[in-house]
Amino acid sequence: MLIQQLPGVDFRPSITTPDGTVIQLPTEGPLHPVWLELMCYLGKRFRSDWCTSSDSIVQEEFARYPSADAFYRESEVYLYHLLGYWLEGCKRPAHAWLLQSTGNVRCSVLDYGCGVGCDGLWLLDAGYDVSFADIPSPSLEFLRWRLRQRWYYGSPVYEVPLTPDVPQHTFVWAMDVLEHLPPAEHEAFLMHLASLGRFVLVNLIDDKAADGTVHHPVDVEGLTAFLRERGSLVFQDHYLSRTGNRTRFVCYGPEVPAALIRQLTPQGTGMLAEHEEEQRATAP
Repeated sequence: MLIQQLPGVDFRPSITTPDGTVIQLPTEGPLHPVWLELMCYLGKRFRSDWCTSSDSIVQEEFARYPSADAFYRESEVYLYHLLGYWLEGCKRPAHAWLLQSTGNVRCSVLDYGCGVGCDGLWLLDAGYDVSFADIPSPSLEFLRWRLRQRWYYGSPVYEVPLTPDVPQHTFVWAMDVLEHLPPAEHEAFLMHLASLGRFVLVNLIDDKAADGTVHHPVDVEGLTAFLRERGSLVFQDHYLSRTGNRTRFVCYGPEVPAALIRQLTPQGTGMLAEHEEEQRATAP
């Protein structure tokens, strides 16, 4: 990646991508490194007018495809949307929650529905043992490229539906996934996630504008009660700054110990780390 700008010369700075494409950069305002990364990856296909998490742009592109499945598997607009959403920092409370829960133990995490991999890459940088899973799509191919650029060659990338040989993980991280499925599939999907690891961390978004196209409605209270009936769980509510919608971060699973439920208090910080060490000590 080469940034070209000569001091004292009045011209727009540019970036030259590996395929030789020269892309003009904006002269004002911050340009985050994730957009430079996407420029290098897409080359001539890069669209500066898509550098936003605008829902209207996604909806317009979504309407061009015959089905939601075709949209996610073929359109590159979601690369921009996922990067823009990541930059808003909406999931930072969940990152802090996971760090508190695991203490000094950097356990295994399956980033399910990973998209372009922003969460999983953050977890890798934080020291977790991360695997990725999603449907074949432009987002997943961009993730594979991002992993190679960071020399994370040891991080598996699985395609959904998963095969039986995918190993169990300590945590299954499935953020911003459930709302892309029809409500009739939500309960079965949550139980499927529970079969992939000991603990599952998801978010339930109370999106008032969900119309069943890009996002489906999520019954936050109903699904919370559904999970409570089937094992231990703990949750926190937050409000998204951009939309004002409530999102509920939920951790659940048949093995969630009482110590994890107490971890939301300062006295409980690191309790899951003790549970992880106990599991390792008793493993065959």
